[in-house]
Amino acid sequence: MKAVYWDANVFHAIFGGEAGRIDACSRIQTAASQGEVIIYTSAITCVECVWIKGQPSKLSPEHEATISRFFEHKYIRIIQCTRLLSESARALIWKHPHLKPKDAIHVASAIKANVDVMHSYDSDLLVLSEKLGAPPLKICHPGAGDGFENQGALID
Repeated sequence: MKAVYWDANVFHAIFGGEAGRIDACSRIQTAASQGEVIIYTSAITCVECVWIKGQPSKLSPEHEATISRFFEHKYIRIIQCTRLLSESARALIWKHPHLKPKDAIHVASAIKANVDVMHSYDSDLLVLSEKLGAPPLKICHPGAGDGFENQGALID
């Protein structure tokens, strides 16, 4: 089974139905619902997902039940932001000063989960692909050289 980490902006693409992003994200979500993929994300994503990039305002409180149910799917694993994880994130910021704190938490969480790939649309994270972790963490857009390019679910 493949393990992926989703940055909050991947969930933004799902919740906001973002053109040019939703198709690849939906393919991966479908593969996850079929038991082929586990999606990891940080607990902070459960808060960040309220703001949809490019939208004038955040989601409304009426979306709360939908958001809560979404994160309860058995294929989504939430990584808690512990003190140790926070210290790892801080160490990433010292080494890569361009990283924002929430982004550093996401990267530290992905490294902790030892995922096959981290998905993000954030250019500040994409430049760090295969430069962090052991083995090196691949960071890319969903469906961009990660085995999810085609219409079928998972490519080995």
